Amino acid sequence: VNELYGDELGDLICALPILQHVLSFGGLDGRLLESNCETCINWLENATRLLDFKVFENLITILWNIWNSRNNTLFRGKNDDARMPPRTHRWIKPPNDSLKINVDATIVVSAVGIRVITRDCEDFVLGGHAVYMDYKMDVDWVEAETLGEGIIWAHNNNVTRAIFETGCAGLVNRFKSRHEDISIYGYRLKEIFRLLDSFIDVKLEWVGCFSNRVADYLCKLVVKKCCTFPFDMEYPSDIHKLVIVDSC
Repeated sequence: VNELYGDELGDLICALPILQHVLSFGGLDGRLLESNCETCINWLENATRLLDFKVFENLITILWNIWNSRNNTLFRGKNDDARMPPRTHRWIKPPNDSLKINVDATIVVSAVGIRVITRDCEDFVLGGHAVYMDYKMDVDWVEAETLGEGIIWAHNNNVTRAIFETGCAGLVNRFKSRHEDISIYGYRLKEIFRLLDSFIDVKLEWVGCFSNRVADYLCKLVVKKCCTFPFDMEYPSDIHKLVIVDSC
């Protein structure tokens, strides 16, 4: 991509939001989506190590088709400078009969901060939970336990229709595929997913961290203060300010 279109254009292609959704839908385990590469070429180098030649060839084709389709829609034959489509970083409301429960975690050295935050279709924060863990955990295990905390919160508050959001694409893909996994981690995931059986209607979706800044703030707060706390609709004013920003 970089050799054909240059470094700058290559980075723009890989930054397209739709690409992230295409890769997530394709069943990747999250390592490509969750990498911290600074440039497109570094990200593609990671892809060559994770994918075989044929799959990588298909990935390049997808990249080009997405970029070409975007240009055809955007310019419609006009000669103009390329520009990126606006990225949505705001929180999206759930359907009227559901609650949206966003779960996330922050790992700092040997400490973990987990947070759960719940909103309704009117943008009201109904409550949540923030947990501090003073021990080191693998990233995959942290994400799994974070989802478990969200499900338990929903059970304790009699929630039967919910959309769970997580920033871990691999967790979403495992939930959707339900493939056999005889590892200890796979067994733990099955235990967590089984908790969802009591819901009337439930979904698990991937969402970028910028789509819920409240949750990200809470993760960092519990690690900084080394504390665990629940909260309801009477949440602190600093959280309220972030709720307003998320909704705009």
